[in-house]
Amino acid sequence: MSHPSKKSKKKTDSRQPEVSPTPSTSLFAGLILVAAVGLTWIFWGGLWSGGGLIGGDLYTYFFPQKTFFAERLQAGEFPLWNSNIGHGFPLVAESQTGAFYPFNYFAYRFLPVNAAYNVVQVLHYIMAFVFTAMYVKRLGYTLIAALFAGLVYTYGWFPSRICLEWAIIGGAWLPLTLWCVESFFQTRLWRYPILLCFALAMQILPGHFNLAFITQLMLLVYIPARIWFSRDAATDQLKPYRRSTVILLLLALSAAYGLSAVQLGPTWELKQLSQRAEVGERSHQPGYGHIPVWYLSQVVAPWAWYPYEVNLDAGLAPGSDATNQVEAHLYFGIAAVLLLIFGTWRKAWTGDRRLVLLAVIGFLALLYTPGWFLPLTKHLPGFSFFTGPGRYGIVTTFAVAVIAGVCLERLVKNWNKTIQLVLVALVCLFTIADFWVVSRYVTYAAIVPNPPINQVDKSALRKIVKEYGKPVRLFAPGANLPTLIGVSSTPVYLGIGPEQYFDPKLTMPQPLPFKEPATPEQIEWLRKAGVTHILSQHKLDLNRWPVKPVWSDFDAVINPAWGRFDEPLYFYELEGTRGRLAWTQPETNQSATIKVYRANEIIIEADTPTEDTLILTDLYYPGWKVYVDGLPAESELIEGMYRGVKIPAGKHEVIWTYQSGWFLIGGIVSCITLLLLMTTAHFRFWNPILTQMKSRTVEIKPD
Repeated sequence: MSHPSKKSKKKTDSRQPEVSPTPSTSLFAGLILVAAVGLTWIFWGGLWSGGGLIGGDLYTYFFPQKTFFAERLQAGEFPLWNSNIGHGFPLVAESQTGAFYPFNYFAYRFLPVNAAYNVVQVLHYIMAFVFTAMYVKRLGYTLIAALFAGLVYTYGWFPSRICLEWAIIGGAWLPLTLWCVESFFQTRLWRYPILLCFALAMQILPGHFNLAFITQLMLLVYIPARIWFSRDAATDQLKPYRRSTVILLLLALSAAYGLSAVQLGPTWELKQLSQRAEVGERSHQPGYGHIPVWYLSQVVAPWAWYPYEVNLDAGLAPGSDATNQVEAHLYFGIAAVLLLIFGTWRKAWTGDRRLVLLAVIGFLALLYTPGWFLPLTKHLPGFSFFTGPGRYGIVTTFAVAVIAGVCLERLVKNWNKTIQLVLVALVCLFTIADFWVVSRYVTYAAIVPNPPINQVDKSALRKIVKEYGKPVRLFAPGANLPTLIGVSSTPVYLGIGPEQYFDPKLTMPQPLPFKEPATPEQIEWLRKAGVTHILSQHKLDLNRWPVKPVWSDFDAVINPAWGRFDEPLYFYELEGTRGRLAWTQPETNQSATIKVYRANEIIIEADTPTEDTLILTDLYYPGWKVYVDGLPAESELIEGMYRGVKIPAGKHEVIWTYQSGWFLIGGIVSCITLLLLMTTAHFRFWNPILTQMKSRTVEIKPD
């Protein structure tokens, strides 16, 4: 797209509100950054001082995955597969590990797990605040509006979701995408569509994708509406280039998928092979996590839903999908609501069509949060993949934050500077206190000074399993958590996982024997699954369990993570199990030993007097290839779950390697997209003279 001539005069727009002079860019940036960092210390000072979060999904979902990822990175291996959770699953495909997200890679490569998790969380709080302030300033408003908008958006929506890492990371990038769009409208510089592509990709790469999907929906409404309906001086100058502007921005959205294909490819493969392959009762309920309409009263009276014991897990209406306090949380702060009312009454923001557009989009998002439209959308791509209609409230929160910030600016615009400063400070301090209190009531996480994840090296169980000499697979309550001590563990907890883990024909017969003795069928399942040990919260009846007691005491990691401060744990060895390796027709002279067991490669020495099938009780999944004495061999699916390979008589070396085809395809697409973007950036930014030479009718302003 060509830039307008330097001689063209800038049009004025009577619809655009008058704004007072803003501080210099450097002063603005400095004050915003200080506020962003300072607020993280107020809300999450415990994370700054080395403490850690506990509660929610942290120790059942995030830390087990992050710990394995960090250990393999620090051992010099980039893990594509996680062999510790259950019988294994494709680490890069499940995606919430965020293996390709740059912030995750560097944090977990060089820092302890707890420190890395804290750094990533705090950093994205800072980014969310700064990006929101940048967007407000790009609209032409002052530091006052920018500060308050950043405060309301970041600390109205995020803190209650501190146990949901994807919400913090994904939400931080939303305001930057809007800033890129507005910057392009005002400057017509190609750097902004390119940056938009990277911002959208950065929202996809950490995984989960829900907020990335919501952001893209918002942009699909925001971009054409700004150009054709919510016009101002900037978009009026785009009149001759409207179609090309939309096409370019849509290309940026499309290129974001190419840039993040390295993550999307493996995830797409897993989705087809997961419990979410189809929408239905067996897979997931899209309505989970909605905001019941009467619960929206929290916006003006949050105290009506306190104390914490208010339970929404079963849903609030007969026959409705379940929800919970965190998913159903939507709060902007009392001050923001009052400012919104005042500003609407005084028409402080309604004259700016950009803000009106934000209000309309925010209201549409609010209408979706109760789940009323799920019958229409649940079978649509994207809508059917994600649960949680309440998550669309992030768009509503952002709209309210920006408009409330503008209302505060307009309220104090003509006042004495001293009075301005005092009033704005009081409003911000009150709002900070308001959000701080609410975030402590509506949460499933708490900060502890000495989190269990920091005690891994002191774990007695970790020392015991290391001395066992073979790969350990536990059967234990608290899905995934025991993997923190370096073992594999079943049953599993995965938001999107291989179908085998959810197939009643392949999983342990219910109910799971955590309190009652196991049935013979369950014991047989444990032995075939290669479970070597049982970790129990109570003593097992040795007359009904074929186990040998190994250890009983308090563990520095498992006990505090389970909240068992007064009772010991019980660790047993299961007798008669086939363990990680087994033969289909066991003979006395057969042997099989694991020599190397890494994330992407397993090396086995096998010896059998006759041809037999060697079973590896790890998950059979596309991408795993097997070689016998360096030659490709045909893998077999054993018992619907495990891997097998025929071994000729004699001594042989068996190597299993994970080579995900979708990862390779996605990586190639990502590299090609990155190359195209860098080439485009070269001609539009680094080498603008070449672009100027091609323009005959319009003078091009260098990027």
